[in-house]
Amino acid sequence: MGYTNGTGVTDDTLGRTVSEPIVSLQNYDGEGHTLDLTYQVPPQRVLITYPGATELLIALGLENRIIATLKPYDVEPIELAAIYESLPKLGAPFVPSKEEILDVQPDLIIGWNHHFLPNALGDIRNWYKRDIETYIVPATIRKGRPTVEGTVYPFIDDVGRIFGISDKTNAYKQSLIERISAVERRVQQRGTSPTVLILQTYGNSTYTVYGETYLIHDIVHKAGATTLAPKGMMAVGPERILGYDPDYIVLVMTSDTSDMDTFIQKGINTVLEDPNLQHMRAVEHGRIIPIPFSAVNNGNGRVVDALEMITDGLEVE
Repeated sequence: MGYTNGTGVTDDTLGRTVSEPIVSLQNYDGEGHTLDLTYQVPPQRVLITYPGATELLIALGLENRIIATLKPYDVEPIELAAIYESLPKLGAPFVPSKEEILDVQPDLIIGWNHHFLPNALGDIRNWYKRDIETYIVPATIRKGRPTVEGTVYPFIDDVGRIFGISDKTNAYKQSLIERISAVERRVQQRGTSPTVLILQTYGNSTYTVYGETYLIHDIVHKAGATTLAPKGMMAVGPERILGYDPDYIVLVMTSDTSDMDTFIQKGINTVLEDPNLQHMRAVEHGRIIPIPFSAVNNGNGRVVDALEMITDGLEVE
């Protein structure tokens, strides 16, 4: 992506006349099409409809800019929980109404791409006409085979430029790079590439199999494993997944506790107690790696937490 910083008066691709100071970067509309957008910076009143963005802003010390957000998808990590809990919450559980957004008068909305479709908040261009800018989190664009380098890192870089804290975001990103490099060294020493099936459980022997359009496939590959079922399957019964015989199961599930030992044991038991999966090798050997839903679906630095958890699990025989 190309970025330019500057001041002055300019016309952006949406036809707005923007006064200084400004930052121009590439982002998206609700359909996932790329656009070169100009932001007046730094924003003072940020409304967030994607919990991963709330987490990232908190981690970077920007929580004082958040005027409203959604409830988190999971129990938050201890280091984020108190601040997240203190933030004002929108009334809607997933997508707020246009009226609710206008009531709080943001100057920037950060959210999912599908939040800016006609049946939700509408086209981003209509918000720009109201002098409300939009930023769509890259990890929410379900195209191709997303990677940490192609989604998480650009998100961090963009936040640095928009809020004028690139020194801080560069350091934050570098810490993630170093942690990933440490995992890669472990993978090289291990020297094996076990197979992994990525499931999400809904209870009652119903599962979703994550396909390659989800970032977790890249995370599992970075952990040195080979993923199965690249096309994925939505909400299927056990008969659809028994044809796969993975060495390990990565189980994505929502968490109701901040105690990871309790979370992990609950996830393992969920699979072990499913009578329909008993003859899978991964189940017979207890090779089940539970991962919090938000760690792999919030599109921020927490994906490295998930990477380290998966790597740890793959080293247990």
